This record gives sequence, C-alpha cells and structure tokens, in this order.
Amino acid sequence: MSPKPPSIRDDAEHNRFVMAVPGGEAFATYRRLDDYLIVSHTEVPSSLRGRGLGSQLAEALFERARGRGERIVPACSFIADWARRHPEYQDVLAQRTERLQ
Repeated sequence: MSPKPPSIRDDAEHNRFVMAVPGGEAFATYRRLDDYLIVSHTEVPSSLRGRGLGSQLAEALFERARGRGERIVPACSFIADWARRHPEYQDVLAQRTERLQ
C-alpha cells in the first residue's frame, strides 16, 4: 500500500498553497493569472529540510494544477529543478512559447 499523498489547501487570500507538516507548514507562494500559476517561492521549516517534504509539496501542487487544467510557471528555482527531474509533469508546465498577458 502506497502512502497517502499529502493534502494541500489553497490559501487564496495569501496566494499560497499550504501543506501541514509536523511542527508547522510548508508552502508555495504563487500569483494566479488566468489559468496559470506563477510559483515564486517554496518553503519548508528549516528543522524538516532534507526529508522530501518540498518534493511532496511540489508533487501535490502539480497534481492539483493538472486536475484543474492549470499550467505552472516555475519562477521558483526549487519548483523549476523539481519539474526538470519529473518529466511526467511536463504537460502541466507552461511552455516557453506561451505568452502571459
């Protein structure tokens, strides 16, 4: 049995996706533009770094965007690096040729 994927909530008031983690929250800040999510920053509590929580957050974020028909613009280096390592999510990434208004 595979582990349950983390649940994230869209805190639209603060433009961030939040994932509850032991002792706090991991989050990804974004700006929404039509069907695009421009992800500008991710953060995991320093005491929990190196445990894969950022990757879990990224995967949940990409799954949520895929389910909503949204495209991700990775303005955050962590999200951009994660996406390069996970080609199965290339369909969720905005292509360089797409112009944001």
